[in-house]
Amino acid sequence: MNVVLLDEARRRFEAADAWWHEHRDAKDLLIDEFEQALQHLSRAPDSGQRYRWVRGKLIRRWLIKKTGHHIYYSYDSPLDRLEIHSLWGARRGRGPQL
Repeated sequence: MNVVLLDEARRRFEAADAWWHEHRDAKDLLIDEFEQALQHLSRAPDSGQRYRWVRGKLIRRWLIKKTGHHIYYSYDSPLDRLEIHSLWGARRGRGPQL
């Protein structure tokens, strides 16, 4: 499966990772959890919670529990492509603008 990190997701991940490194002792926890989540989602893309439709794509989200972030993604079955749209703090109480 082709996993693609879209620009918005890349920016949000880099910002979250920088914050995590500055404020937490477990410096690599976000990276480790994110990688594990992507491995899981590439094997079971329908396992995420349905979030909403955006521009004709069903956006799902997957909670990475220890760091408290949601991964927002879509899956294109014919292309076997997993697109990561955003990484967003689950504690914010609202989702990202997609």
